Amino acid sequence: MVHPNIFRFIFSILFGGLLWAKDFFVPGSSHSNGLFFNLLDFPGNNSIWGFLLTVGIAYLLFRLQETYTFIQQRTFLPFLFFIVLIGGSYSLHNLTNGLFGAIFLLLSLWQIFSTFHKNEPIEAAFNAGLFLSIGYFFVFDFLFLIPFIFICLYIVNNLSPRLFLAMLFGLLTPAILIFGFSFWMGNLDIQLNYFVNNIQFNLDYGSTNHLVLIFSFIFTIISLIAISGCFQNRYSSSITERKNLQVLIWIFSALLIIVWARISQRTEIFPSFFAICALLFSIFFSTRFSKKNTILFIILLILQIITLILGYNGKLG
Repeated sequence: MVHPNIFRFIFSILFGGLLWAKDFFVPGSSHSNGLFFNLLDFPGNNSIWGFLLTVGIAYLLFRLQETYTFIQQRTFLPFLFFIVLIGGSYSLHNLTNGLFGAIFLLLSLWQIFSTFHKNEPIEAAFNAGLFLSIGYFFVFDFLFLIPFIFICLYIVNNLSPRLFLAMLFGLLTPAILIFGFSFWMGNLDIQLNYFVNNIQFNLDYGSTNHLVLIFSFIFTIISLIAISGCFQNRYSSSITERKNLQVLIWIFSALLIIVWARISQRTEIFPSFFAICALLFSIFFSTRFSKKNTILFIILLILQIITLILGYNGKLG
C-alpha cells in the first residue's frame, strides 16, 4: 500500500514534469475533430496548460477515491497512475478538450456516488446529468455514455421515476439552452455540423497504424486483468465498495467500446478512459500484492515509456 504524503505527491509531479519536459520547450501540435468548444488555440504554451490540468484531474481522482469508498486503505495511486497514463501518451500532453471532458465525467460520477443511502437525491441526479451533458460539448462521445449513466445511478441508488426525470432534465438543460440560443442567433447549422461530423464511425482497422493497434490491445489486456483482480476478494468488501466498483466497470466497458470503435479516428475520449483506468488500477494494485502484480506493473510502465518514445518520433500517428 502506498500511503499519500506530500513527498510522494511532489515526486509524482516531478516525474510527470520529466514526461512533459520536451513539450515544455518544443510544444507539439494538437488536432481538432469538429469540436463544439475548441480549446486548441488557448493562449500560451498548451503543453504547460495541459500538464497543469492533468495534475488537477489527478488530484480530483485522489479526492474521489478519498471521499467515496473504493478500497479500505488510503492511497495516492490514482494520482500517480493518471499522470503516468497521460504522460505516456504524447498526443495528450497538450491542452485538449478531452481533459476538460474528463473533469465533467468525474464530476458526474461524483454526484452519482453521493446518492448512496439517500432517499430521492433529486439534486444529485440532476447534477450528474448536467455535468455529463456539458461534457458532451467538449467530448462528443459522451453522447454514448447516457444509457450507462442511468445504469450507474440504478446501481448506487434505485432509479425511481423522479430520479430518472431529474437526470433526464439535467441532460437536456445545457442542450436546450445552447441549441435554443443557436437557433435564435441563426447559427443552428454549427451544432448540426458538430453532430454530423462526429456521429460517423470508421471501423477500417486495416488503415490504422499497426503499432497503435498492438499497444491498444496490450493495454486492454492489462486493464481486463486488473478488473478481474478487482473482482477477487470483493465478497468481504462493504456494499459501498462493491457498488462503486460496479459503476467503474460499467463506465470502463462503455469507454473501452468507444475507444475501439474510434481507434482509426481522432477522439477526445482517452483522458476520460485513462481516468477510470487509474481508479481501477489503484484498486487492483492496492488490494493484491504479489510477484505477478509487480510484473504486470512493470509491463504497464514499460508500455507507457515505449509509447511515449514512439509518440515523440511520430511513429504512432
